Amino acid sequence: MLQSVLASTKRFLCALAFCFGLAASGQAQTTVALSLDEARAAAQQAALSGNFELARELAAALLQADPNDRAALIVLAAVEPRLGRPDQGRMAGARAWRLATTDGQKYEAARLAALAAANEDRLTLSQIWLRRAATVAPSPAALAQTQQDYAGLRSLNPWRTDIQLSFSPSSNVNGGSNDIYNVIDGLPFVGVLSGDARALSGVTATADVRLSYRLAETSQARTEIAGRFYSRQVFLSDAARALAPDSENGDFATTFFEVGVGHKRARGDAIVMADFDIGANWSGGDLSTPFARLSFAGNVPIAAQWTGSAGIALEQRWQGNSGQIGDVVQTLNAGLAYQLDGGAQIAGTVELRDTQSDSGNLRNTATSLQLTYVPGEQIGPAEIVFTLGASVTDYPDYAIILPVPGGRQDVTQFASAEFAFVDFDYAGFAPVVTLGAQRSDSNVSRFDRSAFSIRFGFRSTF
Repeated sequence: MLQSVLASTKRFLCALAFCFGLAASGQAQTTVALSLDEARAAAQQAALSGNFELARELAAALLQADPNDRAALIVLAAVEPRLGRPDQGRMAGARAWRLATTDGQKYEAARLAALAAANEDRLTLSQIWLRRAATVAPSPAALAQTQQDYAGLRSLNPWRTDIQLSFSPSSNVNGGSNDIYNVIDGLPFVGVLSGDARALSGVTATADVRLSYRLAETSQARTEIAGRFYSRQVFLSDAARALAPDSENGDFATTFFEVGVGHKRARGDAIVMADFDIGANWSGGDLSTPFARLSFAGNVPIAAQWTGSAGIALEQRWQGNSGQIGDVVQTLNAGLAYQLDGGAQIAGTVELRDTQSDSGNLRNTATSLQLTYVPGEQIGPAEIVFTLGASVTDYPDYAIILPVPGGRQDVTQFASAEFAFVDFDYAGFAPVVTLGAQRSDSNVSRFDRSAFSIRFGFRSTF
């Protein structure tokens, strides 16, 4: 039996009664006076030896003497989950984190809080505490262990959240024309383009949130429900406001939302996937295209260092708030990836898209090609991804008052370089800078466009 009698002194002596021998023996009890440091050592030793009840009582006595006793809170954070009270352990760990004065103390508290949260089956909260621990890991080995534990929790957690935030200065935030005049095949046709139809400079801010829940999983298959919310806000420059004085930032804002269910299954070395999604797009604050989409995809190793992929999708769109059936979009894609010696990878994807619509100006076919190169090693402080691509889009029935002879044809080239500065990560998030350039040439000058941008964001490193 433990009895604690706290001395009236402010700084030291805690009277603790220890029972020597078995209670049934009737042996006398002896009261032993311990200093606070001795009591802390005794609590820690009791925890390490598996005497969790004794450790808890010693820690509780220390906290009566000093509610901000970090060492006592650490003991509670360690033993409360072992006594069936993980919530109390987590709260003790959180208090110890706030009281910690060194990175080592913070690391210890965060790890214990993460363990307690895991014992509560609050796996997402446990992952958050592990990310906190990663910010103060005292050594590369400790960081590697934290990352390994995080990966283990992620595999157990049915919930997964991915958040990407970025902002990007751009020379063309609205996809506007490079030209002031509307020209078709080199000949003036309609006249001068309005300011909001021309390229406007400014800054875009984006938020991309993905949330998924694993419904079922085996060694060969996984089924999950997932949702995505994407928002792009535009902030026009002073020059853009002067060019388009009647335009507001919200006129160029876009929002996207979808929810769906997906199934992934391994077939030998191949992986096949099926997804069904519904969602909607908003443009300028107005509902534009609700949609439903069914897609199938797969990838398979086809030779040493070679991997092939293919996919098909069918999407039905509706016309804004009217509910009338709108466009039908069919997409077919195929890809090939090659793993080079040294870990570098080069991949290519070709995509064919056919859009059927009651509107001749929306009816089109498109072919695109994209090449991606990932070096095998980071260059300086950054991991780099290079992308290069081109697309050709044909609108055979395009009209501006009158049909455009031969229809409208757009040719677009694009390139980007993404730099992830993994050596400067914080809580497992590394800053990412993406440089991008795009140019579209069209026989209808309204769609002659170019844009240069630099995007700043973050990505998870584990």
